[in-house]
Amino acid sequence: MSTLKLTIAKDGIAVLTLAKPPVNAMDADLLEALTRQFEQLAADPAVRAVVVAAEGTAYSAGLDLKMAAGLDRSGQHRLINALNDCFGTLYAWPKPLVAAVNGHAIAGGLILALCGDWRVAADLAMKVSLAEVKVGVAYPVAPMEVSRNELSAFAARRLILLGETIDAAACEALGLFDERVPAASLLARAIVQAERLAELPPLAFATTKRQLRAAPLARIAAARTGIGEPRLSGWLGEEMQRAAAAALRGSSAPMRGAA
Repeated sequence: MSTLKLTIAKDGIAVLTLAKPPVNAMDADLLEALTRQFEQLAADPAVRAVVVAAEGTAYSAGLDLKMAAGLDRSGQHRLINALNDCFGTLYAWPKPLVAAVNGHAIAGGLILALCGDWRVAADLAMKVSLAEVKVGVAYPVAPMEVSRNELSAFAARRLILLGETIDAAACEALGLFDERVPAASLLARAIVQAERLAELPPLAFATTKRQLRAAPLARIAAARTGIGEPRLSGWLGEEMQRAAAAALRGSSAPMRGAA
């Protein structure tokens, strides 16, 4: 069963929906599928913009900690590469990208939203966090670069360094989300915003986006070629296993992710 659903409207607005119940948890397969899909959409001249939506009660809860903790060295490297490739591809994507955040956005789920050029969130109770520090996981280059570039110093300290969990209203106040709308109108509003952004001259948009993000994109590109990204020996080592186990005991597993 596919974990991604794609529809493309006549006006060239694509809606790509995460469909991996129960909380769209990320693994190498999903991240690699996202990378391939966005590479194809970038090359399709009929596609003018993309909305990234999700099914269920979570946009994404990030990595499945139980899965990640059991990876061998080869599996760790594949996952690190998949994270860098996916978020590097989305952050550099040359066309407008709108995030339609329908619920909890934890760790990699929040990074996915931060890759959006416009972020619309449902006005409902949700947990939003970058939980890596709490579960003992070091950030690969791409998730860190996206987070650092998109968050203010104040927001970065609270979310990246201290691992705080906040709600949708706080996200809007801190600039993580651009607007909140009733849940029933979330997708429609995101599509309207994608249509608005798609009216911008496409070459100028792509060029300006790459100029604006030149420094973090250069560091991500270096990591994707194996230059400048430590192989993160022990990335999912004993500290992570202990922290993840404590997190899973203290809360439901789906709401405790990592990048």
